[in-house]
Amino acid sequence: MERLRNQAGRVTQPRQVILDALVRLQRPSTPREIVEALSRDACDPATVYRSLSLFQRMGLVRRVDLGDGVARFEIADDDPRGHHHHHLWCRRCKRIVRLDQCVLAEVEAALARHYGYADVQHRLEFFGICPECQRAQPTPRPPRRPGVTRPPPS
Repeated sequence: MERLRNQAGRVTQPRQVILDALVRLQRPSTPREIVEALSRDACDPATVYRSLSLFQRMGLVRRVDLGDGVARFEIADDDPRGHHHHHLWCRRCKRIVRLDQCVLAEVEAALARHYGYADVQHRLEFFGICPECQRAQPTPRPPRRPGVTRPPPS
C-alpha cells in the first residue's frame, strides 16, 4: 500500500478492495473474476479496469497471458533480484498452479553471451490436464496411423 500511496497519491477504498481481492484469489484472475470476488457495492467494473491498468503501470500487478486472448492479472510479488514464477494451466477446468521454480536463468545468460544481447528475459507458461480432470475424463489417445507401431504401454 505504501508503494501505491507514493506513486498514485492516495489509497482509495476501491483500490484497496481490488488489491485485497487479488491477494485472496491467489491466482491470475480476469477483471470479471475480480469484480465477482468483491462485495456488490465495493466498486463498479470500470473502476476495476482502471485500477488494474494503474496497478500494472506501477508494477503492483502483472498481466498474465495464457494464450487464450483473456487478460488475467496477479499480484507482482517477484523479488527485486529478478526471480519470477510460471504457471501450469489445466486446459479443461482452467485451474492454474503457480510454479515458483524457474531454471531458465542459465539459458538467458547463455543467449545473452552468444548473441550479444543485454537484459534477456522470458515468458513461459505450461499447459496440461490436471489430475482431477484426468480422473473425470481420461485423455483420449491419438489415433493410430497406418504403418506406425507404438511400444506397448508400460
